Amino acid sequence: MHALNPARAELLETFALDTAMVKGVGPQVFDAAGRAYLDFLAQYGALPFGHNPPEVWAALRGAQQDQVPVMMQPLRSIAAERLAERLAQVTPGDLGIVTFTNSGAETVEAAIKLARVRTGRDVILSTWNSFHGKTLGALSATGKPMYQQDFCAPASGFDYVPFGDLAALRARLESGAGQIAAFIVEPIQGEGGVICPPEGYLDGVVALCREFGVLSIFDEIQTGLGRTGALFACSDCAAPPDMLLLAKALGGGLMPIGACIVRPAAWDDRFGRLHSSTFANNALACAAGLATLDLLLADDSALIRRVATDGAYLRTRLEALQDAWPDVIRAVRGRGFMQGLEFHSLAAQAHSATLAFASLNGGLTALISSYLLNVQGLLTAPLFNASHVLRLQPPLVAGRAEIDRAIAALDAVCALLARGDTAALMRHLVAAGRADLPVHAAVSPAHPAALPVAQVRSRHAVAVPQPGRFAFLIHYTEPEDIFRSDPSLRGLDAPELAGWKEWVKRLGPGPARRIGSVESPHAGAEGWLMSVPMLPQDMRGRGRQAATAMIRGAVDLAVADGATRVGLGAFTSIVTRGGEMVTGRGAAITSGNTLTSVAAVQSLEAMARRIGLILEDSHVVVIGASGAVGRLASLMLARRAGRLTLVGNAGNPFAPSLLARVADEVQASLSGEGVPPATVGAGGLRHQMQDAVQILDPHELRAGQGLSGRIANGFLRRDERPPLAWTTDRAAALADADIVLVATSSETTLVDPRELRPGTLVCDVARPPNVAHADLGTSGVLVFDGGLVRPPAAIDLGPFQTLPADLCWGCLGETMLLALAREERDFSIGSKLSLAGADHVTTLADRHGFVPAPAQWYGKTLETAQIDRVAALVRNRSNPACGPLADWPALRVTAASQG
Repeated sequence: MHALNPARAELLETFALDTAMVKGVGPQVFDAAGRAYLDFLAQYGALPFGHNPPEVWAALRGAQQDQVPVMMQPLRSIAAERLAERLAQVTPGDLGIVTFTNSGAETVEAAIKLARVRTGRDVILSTWNSFHGKTLGALSATGKPMYQQDFCAPASGFDYVPFGDLAALRARLESGAGQIAAFIVEPIQGEGGVICPPEGYLDGVVALCREFGVLSIFDEIQTGLGRTGALFACSDCAAPPDMLLLAKALGGGLMPIGACIVRPAAWDDRFGRLHSSTFANNALACAAGLATLDLLLADDSALIRRVATDGAYLRTRLEALQDAWPDVIRAVRGRGFMQGLEFHSLAAQAHSATLAFASLNGGLTALISSYLLNVQGLLTAPLFNASHVLRLQPPLVAGRAEIDRAIAALDAVCALLARGDTAALMRHLVAAGRADLPVHAAVSPAHPAALPVAQVRSRHAVAVPQPGRFAFLIHYTEPEDIFRSDPSLRGLDAPELAGWKEWVKRLGPGPARRIGSVESPHAGAEGWLMSVPMLPQDMRGRGRQAATAMIRGAVDLAVADGATRVGLGAFTSIVTRGGEMVTGRGAAITSGNTLTSVAAVQSLEAMARRIGLILEDSHVVVIGASGAVGRLASLMLARRAGRLTLVGNAGNPFAPSLLARVADEVQASLSGEGVPPATVGAGGLRHQMQDAVQILDPHELRAGQGLSGRIANGFLRRDERPPLAWTTDRAAALADADIVLVATSSETTLVDPRELRPGTLVCDVARPPNVAHADLGTSGVLVFDGGLVRPPAAIDLGPFQTLPADLCWGCLGETMLLALAREERDFSIGSKLSLAGADHVTTLADRHGFVPAPAQWYGKTLETAQIDRVAALVRNRSNPACGPLADWPALRVTAASQG
């Protein structure tokens, strides 16, 4: 762990913004290898002359040579007095009483204290989306809850109005008459997105504050001292504010110093007597401040005038860039050398899930900054108040050559964004050596230090549950999913792709796609896809704990966004034991397994009718029968099947006992209790099991665990095949199968459909698929993907749209269905899903218009001719449901061993 702020260090590492700079000269910095980078950030405007300005160093060396007493509290500081006098001379109007501080935030604190003591009032008014610093008072004045919520801020006595809105300011001053001490405002909102107010706004602020007896405070910590092409952003105002706040550039890029400059009418001696600071007024910082003013004002303020003209040139070049890339750049804002480039949101784009995720989760400009630094050699930074805005604040000494170089770099990144070239944008991030960076255990909200921006923003937010709002968790089910959702990543080589997989795991979960409104004939809902960026192999074994923590983090993010229903997709359900490990976190959970099972069984039944397979006479095989979907599907299919074989994993020593338990449950469900007679066809499995009661000895039919095994043994003693059997010998079970349902948690293919006998019908519910993709044109076997549904309206999943827009996975469908139905309980939790639950979901699906999807396989709808060929084979074959036992030695052994 890093000794210096490990949270920040890990964030910089994640975005490859951790390059160690060892030298800085003017507008350039250099790394240890000697590579030069153009600094277009200037420490957020604190480096007016770039790095190591010789004139400011000369002033500091002069103080050393003269052996000036640097710290003289409580005595007079001659250097501080000189700087205060100089500031009084150059600031607008009668601003002339100076209090020095050590930073911008301390300057804001001083202004707040002075305003309160001067007026005797408590309330400090500021604007939404503002930024005034991170000490508690300054943080309270900062109109952005993201910065405040974890620090019990804002403190009492702070309120906010919209920026640039004089009518709203007047209304608040009227309603707060006699309570408001001051209104603090930035002439340009920097961290808020480089937002300039309407013309005349600052003059209107001063006039309104004077009208209502409220002190006006202009926070020019970032805009002051030449940044906007004028000495102060308020230089041309009709009247000065009551307080002007400076910092950043005042230290010349070498010393920390701030200044609160006050009109005599706003000064109060009580503040002057009580407020002090050990390091304020120190001679070195003040010497740097004096040198800074000398440089800015030299030759009739030539440097500031050049910032005005070159700032206009920068603006023209940026606007030309916007014209060249209108689908990439949304806006250009700012004045002078304080410009902001706003990028369009990529949240809805369909050709890059990575860029969409970054755009939704506050990481887009971090990715852009990373590319610009590492590939183009341009230092910039994102704005976390406005996550789609890139700040461009070069040192005031930068010229047109530097501007042109920066524009060329920005043009290059715009080209990548326009074509969705994620691979080129991120190749430096996933290069060899970076993949070894640790994946944070911090995917759990218990460790916010390493959470991505979206999680930090949402953590501890006050959740306001929104009825009908849902979230659905997705992940990559197979490597090909990565390229489906981000085609440009095919351009990465194998080591780079491995690095990319590790990098996205470092980001953790977050919103990936807005599904938008889902309407049924009776209700409406809206929701999000929530990404858990892992592959199945990352979620097993030693990765299971990290995966579970990431899934919990995703659920918590959904709850913070107001979701009342969270659905689990694919392995997020398996890892959490069907949702058991993520319940009780503020939203109802569903694994989605019930509707998945219902849709699969209904599709099987419909296709069996279509090709002429009589379910009551058919041998049905369920592979993965001890899992949640396989078990429920077995219970449902047992209502009508002629014979049922349950198949488990031969590699699992517990599989036989697990299958035997499912067989007992099937047998119990066929006992007649709670089973509508109309659901069981003549000659079905239920009737065969009832016949066994008449044939077998009474003592063999004792109720309880193992009853299905005792019934099976009765058939075996008569050399008859049991109508209900179980095995781990997959090949033996499939040898005479008529209908096969596959629903395992395996990541590999388990069934080669070309090895099945002609006329076999196969439904593959597993994700990733368990049935191998093959040309079945002449095989006589019909395979389709199961567990898919058609919702009442088309949905757009963007880069995650692996199905036609009018279809969705059953687990997503169940999530939407329960949100539409306003169900408040957890559903489909664990492996013991009930027939009653299946019937309930079926009723809800009928009410809200969810139906099983048309049969398709690997994205292609089954052709009528293909279905007809299989139907012809079915018509021409004879296949009684119960054949001679001699053909099934494996089942004889398995059933007997469980009796």
